[in-house]
Amino acid sequence: MLRSLQMALMASAAVVAFTGSGLAASDTSQPESRQPQASSGQSGPSSQALVDAAKDTANWILPAGDYSDNRQLAENEISKENVDQMKVAWTFKIPGNGPTETSPIVWDGMVYITSNRDDIYALDAKTGELKWKYNPKVEQLTGFPRNRGVAVYDGMVFIGMLNGHLAALDAKTGKVIWDKQTVEDIKTSFYSMQPVPYKGKILMGVSDGDWGGIGNIAAFDPKTGNRIWQWDAVPKPGEPGHDSWSGDSWKRGGGAIWSGVAIDPGTDTLYVSTGNPQPDFLGAVREGKNLYTNSMVALDISTAQPKMKWYHQFIAHDTHDWDPAMPPVLFTGTVDGKQMKLAAAGDKAGNFWILNAENGDLVSQTPVSYQFNQDTPPKIGGTNYACPNTNGGVEFNGAAYDPATNAFYVPSSNQCGSWTANKQATFVAGQFYLGGGFPKLVGPNSGWFSAIDVATGLFNWRHHLDLPANGGALVMNYQSSRRPQEKESIVFTGLLDGHFNAYDANSGKLLWQHDTGASIIAAPATFVEGGKRYVLVASGDPGFLKVPELKVSGPSVLTAFVSGGQKQAAQ
Repeated sequence: MLRSLQMALMASAAVVAFTGSGLAASDTSQPESRQPQASSGQSGPSSQALVDAAKDTANWILPAGDYSDNRQLAENEISKENVDQMKVAWTFKIPGNGPTETSPIVWDGMVYITSNRDDIYALDAKTGELKWKYNPKVEQLTGFPRNRGVAVYDGMVFIGMLNGHLAALDAKTGKVIWDKQTVEDIKTSFYSMQPVPYKGKILMGVSDGDWGGIGNIAAFDPKTGNRIWQWDAVPKPGEPGHDSWSGDSWKRGGGAIWSGVAIDPGTDTLYVSTGNPQPDFLGAVREGKNLYTNSMVALDISTAQPKMKWYHQFIAHDTHDWDPAMPPVLFTGTVDGKQMKLAAAGDKAGNFWILNAENGDLVSQTPVSYQFNQDTPPKIGGTNYACPNTNGGVEFNGAAYDPATNAFYVPSSNQCGSWTANKQATFVAGQFYLGGGFPKLVGPNSGWFSAIDVATGLFNWRHHLDLPANGGALVMNYQSSRRPQEKESIVFTGLLDGHFNAYDANSGKLLWQHDTGASIIAAPATFVEGGKRYVLVASGDPGFLKVPELKVSGPSVLTAFVSGGQKQAAQ
């Protein structure tokens, strides 16, 4: 379906265009005076429990709740009428005070989170009490210290680390079961993605953001760590798409797998978004579309080796680092009065994309951040100005869809930059592989929280924020007490200034707010314990998302909220 829209963004008018698509040794330490809780006897979650995760609203066993990667659930305890009664149930101070992007996993009364240095903390879900911790003390050979969380499967906790290791631990005790280097070239690639268990395999993407590697997603045996299959984001000679790279530029082509994946268990289709081409900022040395970078790719993973079903490249031959950082989201939405299987993603160029999930055709493209001079590449030997900057647009925690309103709730950032390019790029193992300097940040820096009507691609409402927005979204819908035949919704999101907010999904009215004291650049999660619903969010240092306008500088902390809950002592 092709259509065009016109919408206002800030003081500028932006046209919404619609086009088609192309087809190491580690150690575990225990708190001295605390022992792990006795096991309830559950060794899961099992493969079937993970497939059925959407029905299990008491736990949070996948990064975004279930395989759709959509942080949305139907529940009746928290509503517009009582969300203002939410209080802090407990807090856990995360040692190190680094940038905190962890997405909590909750299973069998335990909460599992990570620090930016690949530490794992297992907490009692009701009290926040530390049960065990894992401090691998990884050596940083390349990349930057970030970790987006763990996977829990069959009684084990899995983590990918900065040093290219994948490890499995006992979920009840934290004891290491195995630890193996699974990244093939640790001088160009590393792990930051949260592992995803699927039908007896652990799925893990490789990050190579601008260090000269090639991104891939692979499946591993959870018992041994042995590789089962691998799909590379840059095609080799003889493979479809290889001719979109000039010369040998494909050998260090990029296409990092930064964030999460979405899966349709009914068809064994894996949806994954890929990072920008390399070298960054200099396209002259890699002429062509540079497939399959800056793309959403649908892979059939039902056989021994993944097979591509379709791809949609959002930005061909990217020279600004504007990759789709947001994990794909699968959902069934209404377009032109008809229900459709859809897939959504946001990119750092400030676009929010909705595709037909069955063939990759474009349904809508909505600018959600200020955009300027995007068709002009960085100037060799000089500077030019473009928006957003490399940390602008839609970042890693993404958006959430609400079936009750047929709307997507999208945090995004307004940032601009001053760009430069060099005449050439030189690869040195362990160093950035760049064709220019990282752009100088040009303010002012602000953000948006937007509700996008899936049927039209237009905004239902949006809030302009004083700071960039990177905290993801969580939607809860429930039966309306005033109109029992209808559903109402609230949506949570975290802000760079540390505030965690709840909005009326229909009107955008702010219903509740809590100041966590540190920047929220992590997505929220929710679970039920003792008959009460909790909402979790981590906050900490903003890292490279820091802007001059940001004044908050608190410690890293995981905060658990509960409706009407009583505050307990912080750990």
